Amino acid sequence: MREVNNTSNSKNINFQGIQARKEAQPAPAMETREITDLGRMPAEVIGRSQVTKSSLEKDIAFLSNNIEKVEKLDKYCDQLMENGYSYEQACALTGVAAEEFYGM
Repeated sequence: MREVNNTSNSKNINFQGIQARKEAQPAPAMETREITDLGRMPAEVIGRSQVTKSSLEKDIAFLSNNIEKVEKLDKYCDQLMENGYSYEQACALTGVAAEEFYGM
């Protein structure tokens, strides 16, 4: 702060000790890879593991063969949400109940 004299007058500013700003250097270029095989992308693999053909077919088969049981599970899910559980929690508990009581 030697450039600024301790006075309230702006005419007493000394610019002789200040060096000019150097030009900013661009960041070095990074090498990028393009993923052409979509089967190796992590997001695609996670999505594929969440919805598999076998589990989807199993759920549809259970639904079509056990309409009354599915209606009871749906009512149970609604009751859980009415009692303060979030939608995600109620669905998780309903899934556990379906596995426990109906062997789904």
